[in-house]
Parts: sequence; structure tokens; C-alpha cells
Amino acid sequence: MSLVAFGVGGIGLASYMEELILCRLLSGFAVAGLSTASTMMISDISTPLNRASTMAPVMSCFAAGMALGPAIGGLLADQIGVEPTFFVVSASFFSLTAVNQLLLRETKPKDYIFPWEKSTQNREVVKKSLSSSVTEAIAQWSPLMSNDRVKNVLVLNGIYWLALSGVQMTCLPLFLTDPSGPFCMGATAVGQVYMGMSIVQVICNPGIAMLADKIGKTKAMVGGGSLLSMSIVAMTQSTDLIQLAAAMGFWTIGSTMLSTAPVAYISDIVEAKKRAQSIALLRTSGDLGFFVGAASIGMVGDLTGDLSLAMQTGGGILFAGTSWYAARQYLSEKLLKM
Repeated sequence: MSLVAFGVGGIGLASYMEELILCRLLSGFAVAGLSTASTMMISDISTPLNRASTMAPVMSCFAAGMALGPAIGGLLADQIGVEPTFFVVSASFFSLTAVNQLLLRETKPKDYIFPWEKSTQNREVVKKSLSSSVTEAIAQWSPLMSNDRVKNVLVLNGIYWLALSGVQMTCLPLFLTDPSGPFCMGATAVGQVYMGMSIVQVICNPGIAMLADKIGKTKAMVGGGSLLSMSIVAMTQSTDLIQLAAAMGFWTIGSTMLSTAPVAYISDIVEAKKRAQSIALLRTSGDLGFFVGAASIGMVGDLTGDLSLAMQTGGGILFAGTSWYAARQYLSEKLLKM
């Protein structure tokens, strides 16, 4: 979280594209650690029967922050300017770092070490360097990737983040602020739109998580992907605020399903000792999709000059990926029953 604070604060000081990219790289590295560690804490204190429900409060808090963040950020950007807004956000991250240091406790189960084993363990800990830890972690990815169920959810998660980054984070703000478009919003109004989406997520998250635990994570992922992809297309066809609000409401419900179910699913199907690396691998597939989606969907919008077409492309890719995942899971279950 401290590194996130440095990265966000640096954006306010950036004068060149290279400096901006460096700050974003620092923030991305920090978020990777923050998101993986927070997810692992929930996995440590939950079971396969309640994992999605246990993760729901964390996702709800994240959504609550996403609800307040755009609204406050939009107001601050209009009132004090863009650069000072980044400094305010950076200061808030530093404050949260201090609060978390006081309140959070380690949840990783500790193995009991007999007195005669302590000296041996200490020597092993000293010898274990960062590079060896990274090498060991990556070496665990190959066996995980050989598991078809893990591989399938990794692909779906990557496609989800491809669509999310390309549509919601790249094209949607431009679509809403387009002077020639149907809405032509300002920074404050765009913040309110994102706030509304996050409020829907906060309200629906607990119920959707319980539904995922009840009907199964696979069905929740397929339903979420289908709903999200159709909502993206519906949003591009909206001509007034009522239609836009309805499309974004269903969009948020689908996104909520796909934000919780994959983590719970992959935590269920791997051994406890491999859970950290499986979640890290899931995050990596999402980061790869995030990178590809933001660049490729944005490029479609630039080349065609049509933001609606670019957003529909992202929705189509997600629908194709969801259909592929559903077919793979269906065939796998049939083969297991034979």
C-alpha cells in the first residue's frame, strides 16, 4: 500500500509520458502484492463451503471504495485540479498503511517447529533469497497449468479483464464524455455514473456470493460473463439516462459474479499449499488480459473512430470466451461421468 501511495503521488508530479508509465508500473507492482495478499487472508479463514460468501464483504468494501472514489475524485478534479487530486489520494493511501499496520494480523497457519529443528529452519530461511523465491514460485505454475480446470478459469479470467479494461476503463469514460455522443458528461457526472455502478455492486455482492456458493462457481461465472457481455452491447445502444442506468445495472451484476467466483473456484480446486501460487497465477492472467484489452480495444476505437464498435468488440470477445468456458466445463463433466 505504501508503494501504491508513491506511485499515485508520482503521477501528480509526472511531466512526461515516460514518468507516467514508470509511476503506473510501480502502482501495478504494488497492487499485485496488495490484491494477492488480501485474497490470501480471506482464503486462509474460509472453507470451500463458504469461500465466496466470505470474500463478499471484501469485494463489497472494494466496491464501496469504487463508489466513493470516482464521485470524490470527480469533484476534487473540478474544484482543486487534477494534479492536487493525485496528492490527496496518495496521502490517503499512506494513512491507510498506518491504520492497517495497527489493525491487521497474519492469518497464515504456522507449522509447529520442534526445538531441535529450529536451527535447521533458521539456516534455510537465511539461504532463501528473493530470486530463489521467485524461481520456486514460477516452478509451481507449470503443474497448476497442467490442470484443465485451472487452465480454463485462467483463460476466462484473462478474457474478463480484457473486456473490463478495454470497455469500462478505456472506452466508457470517452463514450460518456463524447461531445457528439448522446450524453456529453463532465468529470463530476462521470464520477457519479461509476459511483452508481459501485453502489449496485455493494448491494448485490453478498446475495450473488451466496448464490455462487449454492449453485456452484462455474454456473455463476458463465451467467456473469453472459450477462456482462450483453449489457455492454445494450449500453452502446442507450439513448437516454434510463436506458443507460438499466444497462449499467446489469453490467455491474455480471461483473460482480466474475470478480468473486473465479477466486473462490480456484481456491476450492487446488491444495492448500498451492493456493497462494494459484491465486497469484489467476491475478497474472487478469493482468495480462488487462494489458491486452486496454491496448487492443482502445486501438479499435482509434482506428474505426467508433467507440460503440470498440465496446461491442470487447463484449463479443467476452461472450465468445464465456461460451468456450461453458463448453469446456460441460465436456469435462461428461468425461468424468463416463
